[in-house]
Amino acid sequence: MRVGKILNNNLVLSKNEKNEEIIVKGLGIGFHAKRGDKIDESLIEKIFYPENHQNSIQIQEYLMSIPEEYFDFVQKFVDRIKNEVPELQLNNSIYLSLGDHIMGTVKRFREGISLKNVLLLDIQQLYKKEYEIGLRMLEEINRVFDIHLPVDEAGFIALHFVNAEDGEQNNDNYQIALIVNQIQEIVKNYFSDITFNESSLYYQRFLTHLKYFAQRYLHKELQYEEDERLFQIIQEQCREAYGCVKLIYLMMEEKYHYALSKEEMMYLSIHIQTNVDKSRISMKHAEEHNEK
Repeated sequence: MRVGKILNNNLVLSKNEKNEEIIVKGLGIGFHAKRGDKIDESLIEKIFYPENHQNSIQIQEYLMSIPEEYFDFVQKFVDRIKNEVPELQLNNSIYLSLGDHIMGTVKRFREGISLKNVLLLDIQQLYKKEYEIGLRMLEEINRVFDIHLPVDEAGFIALHFVNAEDGEQNNDNYQIALIVNQIQEIVKNYFSDITFNESSLYYQRFLTHLKYFAQRYLHKELQYEEDERLFQIIQEQCREAYGCVKLIYLMMEEKYHYALSKEEMMYLSIHIQTNVDKSRISMKHAEEHNEK
């Protein structure tokens, strides 16, 4: 493996055995190096494999814009998680996306800006393993960078791990979209007298919940804790939505041979009832405005 181009003291371009461009990172790997020099493999910390030239440029920009303290922190943490939880099968994109995210989050927090994670409850329920990792990383970020980021950040971190998981998950877009659309159709037909505001925060949260549910279903990772008392309370409070959810239950059973758990039915009922109630309020306000 030889140096093709020196990006900085710690980054060089090279070619792999297939003559494909790769980006090699390592402390001092580009220091005093010249084009054509053999790369000292003992210095290599990480190798990135761009999909194409444009992707290579993007990766280079990321790597050169993220300060070493953030990248090194992410690299050590992610490498440790890869060893501890090998079934996650994380791809190298997480080093870039998470390094950039943490750099921006720390900067914003020190400027007095803290973002609320409106999807936190969904993430906690649907990505429990990744959320636990997010909590661990949050604790280390607060310690290493001497700040006190809120628990919302653990949810943001968890999604980076979800998005970086390799395997069949990246090829499931069509199936996920199909399940999400089928459930949406049931909801819209059941509440045919309501016009849902699909750009609203509540509807977007509903769609996100459906997407995560579909992903979990496809990978057989739907594990919930049944709470019969809470289920009965939600069933009573969301009567309209629960009637719709029973149709969703039948669809999933008929088309996918999957029986929704009570907890999943409960969360669907909450999301649907919230959207029904908010949409009715919006429609009422619109009618009152038109009458004036």
